[in-house]
Amino acid sequence: MMFSVKKVTIFYDMQQDRLNLLFTDNDEQVLLGAMTRRLLKALLAGLPVWLAKNIKHTQVPTNQNEAEQHEISQFNHQAAQQNIRAVHGNIEIDKAVTSFMIESINLAKQQRDEGGLDVDHINLSFVDDANSHHVVLAVSTAQLHTLIAEMLTKVDDWGVTNPWSGAADDSVGVASMVH
Repeated sequence: MMFSVKKVTIFYDMQQDRLNLLFTDNDEQVLLGAMTRRLLKALLAGLPVWLAKNIKHTQVPTNQNEAEQHEISQFNHQAAQQNIRAVHGNIEIDKAVTSFMIESINLAKQQRDEGGLDVDHINLSFVDDANSHHVVLAVSTAQLHTLIAEMLTKVDDWGVTNPWSGAADDSVGVASMVH
């Protein structure tokens, strides 16, 4: 089932120890995806490298060392967060919602024409292991940075590090997670 997202609401379920993403489409249909700590860590481990390779404004010249590349990525992340507003508050679900466990998150670059300019956007696909749920969220780079920042605030107790903070844990394998 393909599901195109218009809005995402993020919250933490303490009982299940899961990060939940409440996806809403244009018809106000709702799906609830649950993400594990392991999956979020894998996403965060590979995301900065994927962005640097695939998205124009995050690419850096090849003659820069790793520290300089990290500084530029950190600056881009902080600048992107300031451009998007996030809303905080309690989550109330007032109708029956189909839920699924997010097993993988696929990233794909998409070019969009915005006022005559080709702008890089990112399609995030949230998929369960049976491929019965395939949720697609199209975001700008700034929106992606805000989404990640919001995820990190919701799971502060998980000990998951922000890959743009300088203290990222690279021990998680990414090949099986980011496609």
